[in-house]
Amino acid sequence: MAVSGITSTQVIQTILAPAVMISSSALFFLGLSSRYVALLTRIRLLNDEKRHHNRQLMEQGKLAEFDRNRLSHINTQLNALLRATWYVRNAILCHILAVFCFVLTSFAIAINFPISHRLIQGIPIYLFLSGMFLVLCGVTCMGLDILISSKVILVEVKDEG
Repeated sequence: MAVSGITSTQVIQTILAPAVMISSSALFFLGLSSRYVALLTRIRLLNDEKRHHNRQLMEQGKLAEFDRNRLSHINTQLNALLRATWYVRNAILCHILAVFCFVLTSFAIAINFPISHRLIQGIPIYLFLSGMFLVLCGVTCMGLDILISSKVILVEVKDEG
């Protein structure tokens, strides 16, 4: 079947084009999910260590100099890691929404083929561009997470030195 010189095969190929972006976003999402779990695990461990030091402070009424410094570094790391977690969560949400936009793009292209009304012709490109913008937002959040995480490592290394 051909409508305005476009065959069904060409429409199917066009519909599948956003699938590349769906796969790309899914790979980002997979990596971000493991990053998110690692951050949450690290926050839980630091929080447990913080509770240990606070319990020690309550029992003894004071902390050794090393323990006071460690508690300060834990608080610094926790604040930074919580901010990093926020960025990773936002990156995950951006990629999920991007996949949603790319799937809708495929549907809009498929609907556009038989209907071909000028009011809906621009919808696929707007959906695709929205998805690409969300991918950009997600990648930006990932970059911010990397910057924060490198600062956390510096605090940890400083604490050990």
